[in-house]
Amino acid sequence: MLDNARAEAGERFVWLAELFDGVTRGHFDRLGVRAGSRCWAVGAGGPSIPEALAAAVGPTGHVLATDIDPSWLKTGDGYEVRRHDVAADPPPEPGTFDLVHARLVLVHVPDRARALATMAAALRPGGWLLVEDADTALQPLACLDDSGPAQRRANRLRDAVRELLTRRGADLRYGRTLPRALREAGLVDVAAGGAFPFGGLACDRLEAATIRHVRGELLAAGLADDAEIDAHLDAIHAGQLDLTLAPLISAWGRRPAEHPPALG
Repeated sequence: MLDNARAEAGERFVWLAELFDGVTRGHFDRLGVRAGSRCWAVGAGGPSIPEALAAAVGPTGHVLATDIDPSWLKTGDGYEVRRHDVAADPPPEPGTFDLVHARLVLVHVPDRARALATMAAALRPGGWLLVEDADTALQPLACLDDSGPAQRRANRLRDAVRELLTRRGADLRYGRTLPRALREAGLVDVAAGGAFPFGGLACDRLEAATIRHVRGELLAAGLADDAEIDAHLDAIHAGQLDLTLAPLISAWGRRPAEHPPALG
């Protein structure tokens, strides 16, 4: 539903980077990404994460950025770009990566176990898999302060977007399952953390870009009408709403030297 083919996708990548790149880069540092590391950014979407990894690994390292639609990625900016479907294609260069990362990817993938197995199989022994996904069932509101008609309208539209995602096969509870999913994929030393953005320009701009992106789907499904959507966008642009997002759950685990994860 939130495909890369429309201009709104580029806007969403910008504001997602503003909200979450600091969190993600902190995990990269914690997991030992350094000069010479080999990293795979899965479903990279926009260029911010591949660029951050390229800066960290330097000319002696290697960064591969993949997506089913890599049109927002920039070959030649210090990282390699390939078209790749993590749920259907075999792992690129299996057993060679120090870090494999996916953010806000697997929640949209029907065969999540297959995708995790593919990423785990790409790790070298001792390499780390870092997966970050939202849990919109954990916190489903757009406005925590449900104090007036504009806030209640925002929450109704957030419910409508969640309904669209569910119809497309997204698992709105997936974030909370990540630690267990990584252990089931054969990884060890599994741990997790969370980030919860609240308020500010980035939340506003991301919400507006998302609503514009899915406007046609909302109308076609009868989940909203033009007047409601226009009023919501007007309220965002007027700064009337304190918008928030679902928590981003980050989980990481290491491929052990023995008993490597099997792809299957």
